[in-house]
Amino acid sequence: MKQQNVIEEVRDQLKSLWLHRKGNDAHAAVQDCVDALYSKGELKPLIIHKSKDGEVWTFRIFLPPGTGFSDFQKKTQLFADATGGSVHIEKHGKLVTMEVMTEELKKKYPYSLYDHTKYSKMELPLPLGVSAKGLIVRDLVDYPHLLTAGETNYGKSNQLHVIANSILLYRPDTNLIIIDPKSTEFDYLNEMALVVDEMSQVKGLFESLNKEMDKRKKILKSASCAKIKKYHKKGHQMPYIVLIIDEWADLPEDAQDSLWRLLRMGRFVGVHVIAATQRPSSKVFEKFGDLKAMFLGRICFVVADIINSRMILDSDEAAHLPAIKGRAIYKCGLEKLEVQTLLLEPDEAIKLYNNRPMIVRSELIKIEQSPKMLSPR
Repeated sequence: MKQQNVIEEVRDQLKSLWLHRKGNDAHAAVQDCVDALYSKGELKPLIIHKSKDGEVWTFRIFLPPGTGFSDFQKKTQLFADATGGSVHIEKHGKLVTMEVMTEELKKKYPYSLYDHTKYSKMELPLPLGVSAKGLIVRDLVDYPHLLTAGETNYGKSNQLHVIANSILLYRPDTNLIIIDPKSTEFDYLNEMALVVDEMSQVKGLFESLNKEMDKRKKILKSASCAKIKKYHKKGHQMPYIVLIIDEWADLPEDAQDSLWRLLRMGRFVGVHVIAATQRPSSKVFEKFGDLKAMFLGRICFVVADIINSRMILDSDEAAHLPAIKGRAIYKCGLEKLEVQTLLLEPDEAIKLYNNRPMIVRSELIKIEQSPKMLSPR
């Protein structure tokens, strides 16, 4: 309770400094925050270099002996309060880098901010959202799997639309497979992806994917290639397979082992999994902890409590996110950023393919589905 009162007192002091400061000087705001957080008698973090690129300031900060990085990083939100913007802090050797976007993240950023033609050096570029560092784009192949979670109506499905269409636009030959328990969320992509909405067929689908994975392993071995990227560099063709699972908790339990095998071995042969869930739990999947460990990349939107945040991120941040649709914490290894994901409605997504040749879904993986009517376009 005493610690919380100290934090509130510091926030009030920073708010007063911000309101009475002339202009938008991020350097002065960061220094004010340091002065407010550390007493006069102790060594304080020292700003040794600063630069500005557009709306983003970058500070290089020396932490004196006795000031731990993790403790300093926990004060990120206080620096954000002081600057009135968005802040990202990470460690580089003996120094700390602080990046400050001098305006708060907006509540909406259109998908049009992303231009897939600028990322030709990546295999499967994914736009993950806007942060204090600007637009964050990462290569799915480097993960190799991505887990996203959060409460309903806070951005999970929208992020899957962003990911699915980004993959199809950048690499149309990708075998995109979408498990859609809602049956209507992704049917606009029926001609460009394999959309599975009958859960009774998921086990068979995963078994087919495992057979394809084993087939690919033999092909790569015969070509003396340990990974698919090397196979591509030799001039051979082998399309990536991306499996998107809209709600992990709805998967049948008897498909668990096949999914686990895909997660463990798929990356080397070009099989990547993107899974979304509302509330992850070992009650849903017996091997949840083992499965989760396979997802290096994670995006967590607003969650109900600290427990849910820790289950996805191994930290509390997502429990303290503002209640803004699309606001999330992105984590990959040691990298952790607050982002506002891009907005892409299905009606707008289909327009992305105007004046483009129709992408016809590959028949690499086949399953028998009941006939169904497509929604009108």
